[in-house]
Amino acid sequence: MSEKILECRNLTKIFSYGKTSSLKAVDSLSLSIKKGETYGLVGESGSGKSTLANMICALEKPTSGEIFFNGEELSSLRGKNLLDFRKKMQIVFQDPYASLNPKHKIGSIIEEGLKIHKTAKAKEERKRLVNEIRTLVGLPFDSLEKYPSELSGGQRQRVAIASAMILSPEFVVCDECVSSLDVLIQAQILNLLKGMQKSLKLTYFFISHNLNVVAYMADRIGVMYKGKIVEEKSTDDLLKNPEHSYTKKLLSAAGL
Repeated sequence: MSEKILECRNLTKIFSYGKTSSLKAVDSLSLSIKKGETYGLVGESGSGKSTLANMICALEKPTSGEIFFNGEELSSLRGKNLLDFRKKMQIVFQDPYASLNPKHKIGSIIEEGLKIHKTAKAKEERKRLVNEIRTLVGLPFDSLEKYPSELSGGQRQRVAIASAMILSPEFVVCDECVSSLDVLIQAQILNLLKGMQKSLKLTYFFISHNLNVVAYMADRIGVMYKGKIVEEKSTDDLLKNPEHSYTKKLLSAAGL
């Protein structure tokens, strides 16, 4: 059996509003992901998927519960150890335009992670790495001198992917990363992600409300409903033998 790269134990996240109102976005959730696999998480908007992603990436703190990455509990990470973790785990967000600095050129955006993590101190080395990842994600050379507003939606998402992959992460969270793209560009980005997983030996946590997209990408699927994972199976088994009523509704809506 493959080694676990990520494990969540009894995760809960409660958002408080004022003195009396609160929302339990994630409710006593547990899951584990093995190295090299793609774990798909599917559920409707508001089910808690992005909140879970933010906690896994240490962008949100759990109200209770634990998250282990390569056997180390995230809440214990500080300083250099936290910075090293952020290099190993990257996230590709839903809206590439919102996640890219509109005032910076594409080359500078892709290069930024190298500077933050001091992966390549020499300017020429950073330029070489930027050009390598640009080629890998299929961006034209002249895109490096452009601004995000000058690129198409698909090209901007390729920039977001390049920015994540240039750090050679072990684990990549894809949070609705193709939902804002049209069907043809979606297919191109999904195939790009699959190819990069093989060549770079990545583990994916792939999140989407679209079961068709998740089924295409994932080895295993977790179905999230009202902050809980109500069903989890291999992709083939889930499609053939759904058990939970919510899973059956998702399959019906997706035409599967």
